[in-house]
Parts: sequence; structure tokens; C-alpha cells
Amino acid sequence: MTGELRLRTALVGCGAFANAALVPAMRMAGIEVVAVCDPDGARAEATRMAAGANAAYADLSQMLTTETVDAVVMAVGPTIYPKLAEQAFALGVHVFVEKPPAITVAEAEAMALAARRAGKQLVVGFMKRFATGYRMAKEISEGDDFGAVQMVSARITSGVWTPAWSETLTPFSFVLDHSVHFLDLMRFYGGPVAWVCAVKTQASGDRFGFAIMLGYESGAAGLLEISNYESRGVPNERIQITGSNGTSVTVENVSRVTYTRDAEPMVPGRAFSPDRERLVWEPNMTNISQENASLVHMGYVGEMRNLLSALAAGGMVTPSIEDGLAAVALAHAVVESDGRRINLQNAGAFRNVAVN
Repeated sequence: MTGELRLRTALVGCGAFANAALVPAMRMAGIEVVAVCDPDGARAEATRMAAGANAAYADLSQMLTTETVDAVVMAVGPTIYPKLAEQAFALGVHVFVEKPPAITVAEAEAMALAARRAGKQLVVGFMKRFATGYRMAKEISEGDDFGAVQMVSARITSGVWTPAWSETLTPFSFVLDHSVHFLDLMRFYGGPVAWVCAVKTQASGDRFGFAIMLGYESGAAGLLEISNYESRGVPNERIQITGSNGTSVTVENVSRVTYTRDAEPMVPGRAFSPDRERLVWEPNMTNISQENASLVHMGYVGEMRNLLSALAAGGMVTPSIEDGLAAVALAHAVVESDGRRINLQNAGAFRNVAVN
């Protein structure tokens, strides 16, 4: 366990993702997995052994009435989260769900309301907030020397694949699945989004992209490019935050951070200024350390450490369902925009819109 902190959890959903990412991340964070739940008995038993849990169940209600846990960690998909979260709240536990938390704004709102009524927390797994490079960029952008954030620009390409929760790959399921991470990161760095305008391009039935402009409530602006045109086999992420003091910080593929400060112009005899030159960070992979594990640098371990430290201490956990709700509303606005500027205060227009 991590220090004096202790968190007893149950894992709901024993698929490939849970075993590859969540189970080892929870172990590295010091979170105790008491039980697992999956309707596939063989899969549940295999995950029980991998997680070191005491029992495996096929039914959530049976598990939570039998076991004593503080929280459930769910990796079953946004079509199921609303129902299962409501059951878990009724049985008195906190809930962590992988992104996205729901398909529609109405479902996400109902989940938020259920959590408040139960007096429990509903946490959403936007793990990129805890990735090493993105976390460093956040700390830099909040420093006094950086100035106010003026621009956030980003791009991500994810290759062609159909989300497990969607029968077919559509522009909406593409935006709401992996791309929703960057919708959250745009808010993470720039703050609340006031409006969005997006243009879709489509090369075939399953290859498409969006060029997105965002206006922040702060007056800052955002540019985001998301597509599945490029291969999943190549590095494909970049984000840059630009400040008001001649500064910017760029993260490339999670693992390379460049902090550009207001350095002297390139003139003859230009002196080197350690206080104003560009700084570059990359992980030291020659060092054998748990902190050099990919699950740490990708953010999975960090989000589980965050879950443990906040819940065990009785504090509030972010990203919360409010962050998830904002991302779902933004995803709907992106798909529905078609070149029009959409005010995010009108998210109710998407309240009952399902996959299209």
C-alpha cells in the first residue's frame, strides 16, 4: 500500500483493456482490488488471479452486497455505465468509469445527479491529464512566468478502428471514443469552452477527420485536428499551449516536452541565457525505475494514484463527471457543427442525441 492510504475497490469489466492497463496501474498505485465482476466466468477468473482479488462475480449487485469496498472501477463502455453507476451508488460506493461516461448529454447529466443524491463521487478516466508530459505542460502553463494562456493547439490521429461499444464506426463514435481525450485536454489547458466550430472531411466510409476551432470563456482560442487518416502504428499526438509572455510549451507523443521562453533574438554575438533559453525534457529510459514504465508516462498509474489519494483522504477527485459531461457535450457539438458556430451553453440541444 502507499503510505497510510488504503482504498478497497472492485473491478467491473475484465476485458483486454482492463487487464493491460487498469489492473497493473492499480497495483502500481497501491490500490487493493477485493473482487472483480464480468459475465464471462473464465475471463473474470483470469482477471481475479491477475489482480490478486479474493472473488469473482457475474453480477454487480451481488458483488457489492457481498463484499465491502470503497469504490468500483468500471471498464465496460458508455452504453452500460449509466445503469451500472446508478446501481453502485444505490449500494453506497464511489464510482470510477473509463471515458466516455455516456453517449448522450442527458445520460451524463443523470449520472451526475445520481452521484450528488448518493453523496458519492463519479470519476471519469481521462488519464492523459496524468501523463508525464501533459502534467509537466500543465505545471509550466500555470507558472507566473508563462503568463495567461492565449492559444491551445493540438492534433491527434488514431488510425481506423471501431470502438467496442459501437456496432459501426461513425464520425460520432470516432469523436466520442479515443478523440474525446483531446477534447478534455483542450479544456484542461484552456478552461471552459464557450463555443465551437468544426468542419468534417471524409475520405471513405470509415476514414474521416475534423478541423475544430474553439473559443474559450477566458477569451483564448483553440485549434484542434482529429482524424483517423494516419496509421495507428506511428506516433500521432502533439499539443502546444501558448502564453502571453513570449512563452509556449509543446508536448510531442507524450514523452517530449519543449518549454520555449522569451529568449534574445538571433543576432551576432548573441549570449547564452540559461534563464531564457529553450528547455527540452525526455524520459531517461536508461534508468531502471518503475517511473519509466509506459503506464506511468501514459497516465494510467497517475490517475489511479490520484483516485487513491483523494478518496482515501475524503477529498474531491478530478476529472469528475462534470468534466465528462462537458466532453460529451463538446463531442456532440463537433459532429453537429458542420461549419456552424455552436454555443456550448446550448448543450441541451444534444441532450437526447444518440450515436449517428
